[in-house]
Order: sequence, then C-alpha cells, then structure tokens
Amino acid sequence: MVYGGKPSRGCRTCRQRRIKCDEGKPTCKRCEKSRRECGGYRPEFEIVHRDQTKSTVHRLRGSQTASTSPLPSSAAETNSRALVFVQEEPQSWGRESSSPSPVITVPLAQRASCYFASNFILVPMTEKTPHGYMEYLIPLIESEPADSSLRYAFNACAFALLNHNNRSDSVDLAQLSLKQHTLALGKTYKALSHPAKATAHATLATVLLLSLYESITANKESRMLAWRSHIDGAVNIIKLRGRDDICRTKTGALLFAAVRHQLVSRTLSSGMPIPFGTDWWMLPGAENNTILATSQHLALKYTDLRTEFDRVLVGQAKTPQTIEQIHRLLQKVQALDREIVSWQASVPEQFCFQTLCWVCEDDTDLTRHGDYGQVEVFPGRIDVYPDFVTASAWNISRVCRLLLAALSIRLTAYNCSPIDYRTTPGFQASSKICKETIPEILASVPYHFGWHMKRRNEVNTKSDISGFACGDEGALKALPALLLIWPLTCVKNHDITTEEQRVWAKGRLRVITDNVGLKYARIVNDVELRFPSMFIGHNGLPASPQLFSGPGLPLRPVDIPPTPESMTSAKSPSPK
Repeated sequence: MVYGGKPSRGCRTCRQRRIKCDEGKPTCKRCEKSRRECGGYRPEFEIVHRDQTKSTVHRLRGSQTASTSPLPSSAAETNSRALVFVQEEPQSWGRESSSPSPVITVPLAQRASCYFASNFILVPMTEKTPHGYMEYLIPLIESEPADSSLRYAFNACAFALLNHNNRSDSVDLAQLSLKQHTLALGKTYKALSHPAKATAHATLATVLLLSLYESITANKESRMLAWRSHIDGAVNIIKLRGRDDICRTKTGALLFAAVRHQLVSRTLSSGMPIPFGTDWWMLPGAENNTILATSQHLALKYTDLRTEFDRVLVGQAKTPQTIEQIHRLLQKVQALDREIVSWQASVPEQFCFQTLCWVCEDDTDLTRHGDYGQVEVFPGRIDVYPDFVTASAWNISRVCRLLLAALSIRLTAYNCSPIDYRTTPGFQASSKICKETIPEILASVPYHFGWHMKRRNEVNTKSDISGFACGDEGALKALPALLLIWPLTCVKNHDITTEEQRVWAKGRLRVITDNVGLKYARIVNDVELRFPSMFIGHNGLPASPQLFSGPGLPLRPVDIPPTPESMTSAKSPSPK
C-alpha cells in the first residue's frame, strides 16, 4: 500500500475548497464566517482505514456503472420530487485517486432535510385533488438563500425531528437545532420590521415552521401554548397583506389554506373567537369545495356557536331572557350537527373510508399485556382512507360533533338546573352521538400509524391522491401522528369516553411522543381534564371562564410570548 500522506480531518466543504479547516464542532467556523453550509466531517473509521485493495476498487467501479443506467419511470418520478432536498456531496479537486474510500457518507443537512420531507411534506398527485401539506415549501426553499429565515427555520425543524430517531455521536443535533431556531427567530424579527418582507410568502412560511418547531420540541408546560403565538402572528400577516392579494398566486393560496388549517386547531383548542369571521376564511370557487376546506368550515361554524354561548351565558344570571336564548342556541347546535351528518353522507365515494377488518379482544395483545395502553388497535372496527388529508377531514368533522354534543350538554345543564342534567333526555341524546362518534375516531387511528401496511395483500395501500416528497410510504410518519394529537386529546378528555377507550387514547399519545418524537403530545397527554362536566358549575351554570380555556389545556395560567408589536396593526382587515 502506497503512503498517501496524512489524511485530512477537515470538513467536506473546506476540503472541496482546498483550504485549511479549523475543525470546529459541531460545524466549521470558517464555513460559518463565509456563510457557507458546512458539509460535516468524515467518520473517524473512514479517515483511518482507507481500503485500497483491488477488490474494493472493482466493487466501487461496478456500482458506479450500475448507477449510470437509466431509472425506471416510477423511480425517476420519485427522485424528481426529492431533488429540492438533495445537496451534492463535495468532490475532491485533486487528481483522480486510484484508492477511493469504501464508505459513502451522506451530509448531515441532506439527511435531515430528506427526513423532514419524508415525514411532513405531502405532495398532491393530481391537480384535481389538491391534498397536500406544506408543499409550498418546495418552491420557496429553492428561491431563498442559505442564510434566510426560512432556511434556518426549516433546518431547525429538520434537525429537531432527526434528533429523535437518529442520534449522532459527533454532532449534538438538539443544540444544532436550537441554534438554527435562534437564527430563524432573529431573522424573522428583522424581516417583520421591513414593510415588504413582513408580509412576504417566505416570512409567512417561516412563522408556520416556527409553530411546528414548538410542537416537535415542546418539553415543558411553559412551552405548551407557544405554537399559538406563532399562529396569531401568521394571522396578523394575512391581515396586513390582505386575503385577495396573498391568494393571487398558487403558493400564496396554499399558505392561506395552511394558516386556516392552523387557525382551526387554534380556535377549537381555546375560547378564542374567529378573527374576521368564518366566511372571510373561506375562498370562493373550487378550493372552497374540497373535503378538507368543507370540514374546516364546519369547525369554524362551531367556534361561532361557542363564542355566542360565552357571550350570552357566561357570567349571566338565569332569567327568562337567557332561557329563551338557550333554546335558540340549542336549536343552532342541533342544526349544525345535522349539517355535519348530512355532509358526511354526501362525501364522494373516492374520499370515503373503507372498513379493513374487525378486531376482537382475543386478536389483540390484551391477554399478554392486560393493558389497553399497550395494544396497537382498539377492539372493534379498523378503517383505511384514501390519504391522510382525507382522514384528517373526517376526523375534524367528528371532533366537531363531540364538541357540539358537549356544548349541548352545557346548555341542557344550564336550562334544567338545579335538576341533575344527566337525567334529562337531552343528555341521553348527546351521549348517543358521542358513543357513535368516539369509536369512529378510534377506528381511524391504526391507519395513521401504518397498521394497514401489514395487510398489503388485503387492501390497496398505495394512495393515488397524495404522497410524501421523498422516502417510502410504509413507515410511521410524523404528519399523520401530528394530525391525530387533537382528536386523541378530545377522546381522552371527553366525559362519555369509556375508561378502556381513554387508556388506549393515552397510550397512542405516548407512542406519538416516544416513537415519532412530537413532544407536544406528551404535554397534552399529561393534562387531566374532563369536559363538559368540568365546565359546568355545581348549580348548572357555566364554570368560571378563568379556570378553563378549552379541552386539553392546563388548569393554571401559562405564560404565552406576546405577539411582536411589528405584527400588530390598527388597520381593519381586508373586506375580501
């Protein structure tokens, strides 16, 4: 073996530029000063053991020849979706070596970005079914420089997610993620002080990513509601920009829909009224008729009813006038529930779920574990859906029915006090709705966890509506887990839920925390709350609004970072 000199331990970027590297950890300081992305360091084993045998060279040349063969059409299509997340591996600028390294390493940034894209970015397969999630990031990231707030926020989320499942011995991914998050915050605050940048698409996408970062990394109750402040900021950006202006382009319309999606979670999980009104958030035309947009519209209508309830009844004495208002409000609640049921029955067949199988207790691991929190599926029906966006739309409508039933019970308790509201026909009717709806939510959970992939021979597991930007479709993904947090939280906190259902829902939230890495699930799982009973006073009147602000929230105040002054405006919202 010929001595090739002392092997360099510098980062890949400095080796490519043929300059001396300071070998700083976790990233090279030279790259930071020159605002270049550090390619990371080679493993120590690769540096020390440089295999130069003829067999190694022969195997490498064979693999290179095979890699130049044309890709099948399906593989080429998959790779084209992931091109935006791939960075070329730095190559040596020196003379060709007859002793190539036998180990092919992937840069950390590339691994993190691809891992994030394979878990969160859902791309529609056809224009007729725009079932995507965060697909607006693909064109925006391509157009933004490496030191932009959007790139920093994306890297922060990517490193935080990768840190849970891929520990690195040489790099502290948690600290690297926190550093990128800090840079993103600094850049964002600077952009918000600039009139043009404050309402740019990239700024709005950054704020949404910062909200997602809080859901991934939330590990303290003090950060439980931090994501809300970012959603409030995104709403303010929409307000400053104007709905019609931001929706002129396809990317802008996708961002508007993304903010509306987050606003649904924001309003359902709190007593916050809808800013600008329900109809303002629904775009005219075909976009308003999609299954997800329709379910979100129904959720916003529920929020209107809850706001009316709080305005009319909370803190008010029981009088003939309030009783009359209760009857009118109860009729609106029942009418909205009927509207949801009618919509569910009219969903086109291509967006309907199918029952995969029925699972009995003997078919689960209950006999071995004896604990519902440990089993993968809850005994009963198991459903599969065309894609995760469709499943989310169905569950939003089901959660609305649970919340409407809870609101109906509160109205009944107010109306019949001091009689026990649990003895009334109204309570029995609401309980029946919940007993039908809760199993439907539980039947959708295994699909989100990929349980149906075990029965590929029984059902078509490949969606032709949407797919992840890269990676395989079979593994447990972060996006469906994120979409499940709110439905599972509602189930575990509802009065009508059985103890077995409650234990199983809490067990699934633990899986989301421990296996997927979304720490927000652990925080809401630890909160012990029952609704609507904890919202009803001993005399049937609404409980103090200071104690509760929504299902799944803590029983004591939580400090929420205020919305930056630069994101507030005295201007009225756009009328269109």
